[in-house]
Amino acid sequence: MRLLSLSSLIWLAIAAPLAGQADSASDPVLAGAELAAVERLFVSQCARCHGMGGTGGIAPSFRQPKLRRAPTDDAMVRVILSGIPGTAMAGFWNLSEDEARQLTAYVRSLGRLPPERVPGDSGRGRALYAGPGNCSTCHILAGDGAGWAPDLTDVGRRLNAAFLRRALIEPGADQPVLPLPSVHGPYPAYLVIEVTTGSGKTLSGTRVSEDDFTLVLRAVDGRLHSLEKTSLKALRKLPGQSPMPSYATAFSAEQLDDLVAYLASLKGEQ
Repeated sequence: MRLLSLSSLIWLAIAAPLAGQADSASDPVLAGAELAAVERLFVSQCARCHGMGGTGGIAPSFRQPKLRRAPTDDAMVRVILSGIPGTAMAGFWNLSEDEARQLTAYVRSLGRLPPERVPGDSGRGRALYAGPGNCSTCHILAGDGAGWAPDLTDVGRRLNAAFLRRALIEPGADQPVLPLPSVHGPYPAYLVIEVTTGSGKTLSGTRVSEDDFTLVLRAVDGRLHSLEKTSLKALRKLPGQSPMPSYATAFSAEQLDDLVAYLASLKGEQ
């Protein structure tokens, strides 16, 4: 059987809107040259974070029928043009409102495509997650956990399976970035730092906050240390590293599939 192209699937998805989708009746039907143009626009403006075909990456997947931040078409247009304050989603001032509405129709169509198929057994993955020294040691899930590492309650909404697997194998490869207007350049949310205090003590952990005079560091045991930078003997910033260990050798390929399947199933409140 010949497989349909992504463009064909999107055309079919737009032509047959999902029942109950907010504002679905107003979705313009994109086809032919117009669809190809909007796909190119999506690739150039959105795919770097949201993944090719909207499958997700460092930003959420669009392969879901409802988007919490954009429940209506008008809300989606506002998000595209103005961004989401306090997140890495910046507004696209370079786009017109018409282009934003075309992208909205395209994104809605992605939500009508079949969900991503993930190999592995989520039940076994859940047991791995809760195992001694594993994920629940540092992460919060539905209110349970130590809590200094990222909350995973809805991680399956935000990240695709390939991204989740890479995070387990190479945890420093893809770092979330915080949008801070006062900082020039990217500001990694979990930048690893090593310091040597004036007394010669070595500390390592992730940066919580930093200015010209003070550094707040969260050590690997979760404790916070407020340090005067002028009193430090040494300060090393280690971009590309992560306090999270790699599970490349700790788990078998089958176990990694199971854990990814479990994480991918975590959608938060529906």
